[in-house]
Amino acid sequence: MISKIRRPIYSFFSIAALSVALSGCIIHVNAKDADWESDWDSKEKHSESYSGDIQSTNKSVKVTEGRDVQNVSSVNGSVKIQDGVSARKVSSVNGKVSVGDNVSVSSLESVNGQIKVGDNFSSSGNVGTVNGGIRIEEDSTVGGDIRTVNGTIRLQGVSVAKGVTSKNGSIKLENGTVVSGDIHFEEIRNNRYKQKNPSLYISADSKVEGNIILDREVNLELENPAMLERVKRNY
Repeated sequence: MISKIRRPIYSFFSIAALSVALSGCIIHVNAKDADWESDWDSKEKHSESYSGDIQSTNKSVKVTEGRDVQNVSSVNGSVKIQDGVSARKVSSVNGKVSVGDNVSVSSLESVNGQIKVGDNFSSSGNVGTVNGGIRIEEDSTVGGDIRTVNGTIRLQGVSVAKGVTSKNGSIKLENGTVVSGDIHFEEIRNNRYKQKNPSLYISADSKVEGNIILDREVNLELENPAMLERVKRNY
């Protein structure tokens, strides 16, 4: 598990080091919380868009309403994306990620921090955490997979183009959520990391179009009995 966590951290710092050499980047290191609006005002006073990256180390990042940015990332700080923002990769190491309504991204990732997303969210790629829950609200779409190792995944009125995967966390599908791929609870080989059995809840108006693959014991609460036909137990 430790090696899995280290790799994203090393990758993040490699990206940050490269970005210093590029123009159009905003980088904060050991500064006060990085409210991007102040940087925006000083750098692009007469523009309504900005194509640079926003990065911070040891402090939080906030992207204010309606901005159009590229990569947004923080190490040892939270990331807050307000309503109407368009971004590419959004990521955090050791900090939570909060996303408002009507936000579109290419991907959304966190290591050691929860992800909480508002209504009408769109991600063309994956959404995932290593240690932290994921919650996505109504009328949202995810074009890739949703994955966590430790943390509850709760989807309310969400369309997922691929699958939803967990190892040590529960999964809740509510309010007409549709998962086009599989639900997969992966095996925990090291008992050191194994917690109590997770649960899978699927409301009557939600559905899984693929299989429900169980590599470990899972408590099932399926309001539509037809979903039982999709359960594949591998333990």
